[in-house]
Amino acid sequence: MPTFLRISRIAPALALTLAALASTAHGAEAADGFKVFSGEPRLLVAHGYSTSFHWWAFLQRKIDRLRAGDRKIEVNLVAKGGTPIAKWIDVNTGEPLTPWSQRVTSALSMKRDRPAVVLAQQSLQWVFGAREVGIVDSKDTERIGKGADAIEKYVRLLRRDGADHVFVAMHIYKQPMEPVVGNERLALAEAVARGSVKVHAGPDVWEPTSKLWPKAFAEDKLHPNSIGAEVMAQLWFETLLKHDGLEVPAWSRQEMEIAIQREPLALGTDRNLFGRLLETWNILPGAQAPWRKH
Repeated sequence: MPTFLRISRIAPALALTLAALASTAHGAEAADGFKVFSGEPRLLVAHGYSTSFHWWAFLQRKIDRLRAGDRKIEVNLVAKGGTPIAKWIDVNTGEPLTPWSQRVTSALSMKRDRPAVVLAQQSLQWVFGAREVGIVDSKDTERIGKGADAIEKYVRLLRRDGADHVFVAMHIYKQPMEPVVGNERLALAEAVARGSVKVHAGPDVWEPTSKLWPKAFAEDKLHPNSIGAEVMAQLWFETLLKHDGLEVPAWSRQEMEIAIQREPLALGTDRNLFGRLLETWNILPGAQAPWRKH
């Protein structure tokens, strides 16, 4: 089947998936009255690792368009390659490891008088021992419970360091490590259902990216390309809007559908290309642009 025909069939299906996720996301409604899109300043901190290097900027662009360029909502990235939850914290004690102290604590201190909202896109790799070991299925209650414990400790530490609200999503589709990566969502559902920590369920990024593999992935077929970044940004955008009881603007879904049909940008291999996007979207000041020579 020609690529353009295959992708044109995927896009509507993905839109339906996003709509279903937005309507059924567990814990999506704010019980305490907090609104992300209140018109007041907000700091959104995207926390993850290499699969989160780009979508945060696509999300900032969407929020800026929604607010007609009035950037009272700032999206920042805190990420380091190869660092899922078990590389940020000691999953047994819940204490921070070196990357956390170097990056997360300082990022949350930047909130000043703004509420800080963490958008965590994480994984349970290494929580159960070797990286490839994970939750086998819905009957694997021991590992589901241990995964939920790790998520709870992670959220508690975020809140201890200044996060006012925390949304957690799990890993995107990872073909060599399925089904255990997809099954991480069972641990998140358990952590949210327990209610022992204040956490909102983020979007299900696994299901849509599994339907777009390998189209939405870079040449390594593991990390997202510009299509993957656009899809993840849309998922997070819809989750935040749903939290506030707001409708999703049609233009945002159209942006995603157009991106799916186009050839992807090589964001992971061309650092200058992503830098130019940041400059175009007025996210990174020109004087600090990494592709410029000083």
